[in-house]
Amino acid sequence: MTDAAQQFRDALIRRGIVPPADLVTDGTIHRCDADGRNGKGDAAYLLHIDGVPSGGFQNWRDGLGWEIWRANIGRNLSPVEVVAQRERIEASKRLAEAEAEKRRASARDKAAGIWARSEPAPDDHPYLVAKGVKAHGLRQYNGALVVPVREGGELHSLQFIGADGGKRFLTGGKVNGCYHSIGKPGDTICVVEGYATGASVHEATGNAVAVAFDAGRLLPVAEAMRAKFPDARLILCADDDHKTESNPGLTKATEAALAVSGLLAVPDFGSDRPDDATDLNDLHRLHGREAAAAAVGNAKTPGVSAPQPDGKNATAAVLWGEVSLVRGDSITPEPVSWIWDGWLAAGKFHVLAGQPGTGKTTLALAFAATITVGGRWPDRTSAEAANVLIWSGEDDAGDTLVPRLRAMGADMSRVYFIGDVRDGVDKRSFDPARDVLALVHKAETVGDIGLLIVDPIVSAVSGDSHKNAETRRALQPLVDLATRLRCVVLGISHFTKGTSGREPIERVTGSLAFGALARVVLVAAKLQAESDSKAGGRMLARAKSNIGPDTGGFGYDLDHSELTGFAGVSASRVLWGAAIDGTARELLAQADANDGSEEHGALDDVTKWLMDLLTDGPRGAKEAQNEALAAGFSIATLRRAKAQLPIETYREGFGPTGAWVWRIKGAQTSTSKVLTEHLCQNPHGISLPAKVLNEHLCMGKGEHLSGKPSAGDDREEFTL
Repeated sequence: MTDAAQQFRDALIRRGIVPPADLVTDGTIHRCDADGRNGKGDAAYLLHIDGVPSGGFQNWRDGLGWEIWRANIGRNLSPVEVVAQRERIEASKRLAEAEAEKRRASARDKAAGIWARSEPAPDDHPYLVAKGVKAHGLRQYNGALVVPVREGGELHSLQFIGADGGKRFLTGGKVNGCYHSIGKPGDTICVVEGYATGASVHEATGNAVAVAFDAGRLLPVAEAMRAKFPDARLILCADDDHKTESNPGLTKATEAALAVSGLLAVPDFGSDRPDDATDLNDLHRLHGREAAAAAVGNAKTPGVSAPQPDGKNATAAVLWGEVSLVRGDSITPEPVSWIWDGWLAAGKFHVLAGQPGTGKTTLALAFAATITVGGRWPDRTSAEAANVLIWSGEDDAGDTLVPRLRAMGADMSRVYFIGDVRDGVDKRSFDPARDVLALVHKAETVGDIGLLIVDPIVSAVSGDSHKNAETRRALQPLVDLATRLRCVVLGISHFTKGTSGREPIERVTGSLAFGALARVVLVAAKLQAESDSKAGGRMLARAKSNIGPDTGGFGYDLDHSELTGFAGVSASRVLWGAAIDGTARELLAQADANDGSEEHGALDDVTKWLMDLLTDGPRGAKEAQNEALAAGFSIATLRRAKAQLPIETYREGFGPTGAWVWRIKGAQTSTSKVLTEHLCQNPHGISLPAKVLNEHLCMGKGEHLSGKPSAGDDREEFTL
């Protein structure tokens, strides 16, 4: 334990946490101090010493979230230790979130008390006078201005602004995603960084304003405004931090505007700009409210330019500039650059879709493995070695993706998994719907990118993936990324249930824009249950190509075996078969005829899917319906599946904020018991599909569920 304890102490110090003199190793949360905050308890840790020493910690002062830690024991973990480690990690995350909620709850109570005891702020407060604005919904407490920090109308925290402009938040309160609103919402809503800027914008334009408090929090506030006011014209008002290399004000405002299809307003100070002039409040004080109003009125759709040669805005800066026109005779024709001739083209967006069980992810990883080693394609042509980027929202890298890549001989030094995103002081998971620009800049530092895999591609659409306009707008950054990096972008998708016999492009789940934007669409299907031919038991075919042949395919099989050199680790790999002639529609028709289970198995599939969804806990009815559509299931099939499952419906909340919720009946007992009772006692005589029952009883899915007692109200309606 001595060595492990020292490793843990060192990790705490690196995070800016003061290690306690006596570490408590009982696997529960304990408060401690962050650097320079003696006695404030602004950090916490959790430590286990039994088994493999592990735990986690958080410094609430740096905003980076809960960090997982495990001791270096000088060897790989055994399969049993891996499972135990994962369980500990999940448990520590739950404890950390519970501790964070305690802090947030305490801050909410304290904020409510201070707000009740404070008085309306006078317009002649020294800070307001210095900024040339009025008090809009502010109060005063012990001489400081008090700005309410709200989300959905609920007070979460407070920001205090002193007479000298010094700012601080109430300790422990939630700020991310919260805002202060000024004015009555109308056709246009402006989102800004700080109070003074928001007040200037409102007073100059009359527009409603949402104050996001800092650049890193512009995006969640903009997204909240878009969700609350879907038809409003959103304007992101940027601070132009021109003296800093990264210009966070302009960069974050641009990302937020792009994410919510908003406009961007940037202050224009002219040639005599003072060095400390950065925001619209500075513009208002220097040149009057008319200048601030003009800057907002000139808001435009953001675009990204190259770095400026004069050193100003040294990072990628947002400029309007002039529209460039390129005369046709100045462009030299050039051939398509194929990574795999006729199948994968550099600089182009591709989609790979198919039936369940065809191994679409494994196919994509087979492409990746071939590219990393400059190996041979199924037609025996050679690939040129390059680097690969992989983002997966469905599979774990350690136990699924890496074993498959290694099983197929990939050069792992050329594989890069897209991980967390550092957003100011916050750290969060990569989101393909909002982080493509950041990925481009990072990928350029790696260089020589041959392939980017996005699995599933529907995750790149933050809006409704069944609407063409929203899907096209969301996918365009990926199309631009492919062009800029000169790499293949491959998005993985599913076939929509009940589409047998349709054109292959129409079978891709979601909007037709997925297939329309892709220059090449590949499809995968099962040819037969058992492979007894050269072609293989499955097939890969071209369903569409705007830049090459659009017929033919290759057979393949999936082989599953233990990974050499890694005891207890097994993985699947692709075994290529012979070339296949025919169009994708002809080949898919053959696969549908041989399989015959797509339509008949739709109810089984959605039944299993719905049970898997609800074993993690209750879900809102609308949320479940939207996820079912995204997974390729129809609402009618979902309705039939729900009717034959032990699922109860109840309502949470009242009035317009209430919502219907689904959960498994008897959620405080094991799923196995619930299913058994349902089969034995169901008064309607309806039984679950055997496949679903077997998987849940034999695999122990959904044990130890939690949930609230239900009133048994089943009157909820299906709505989209």
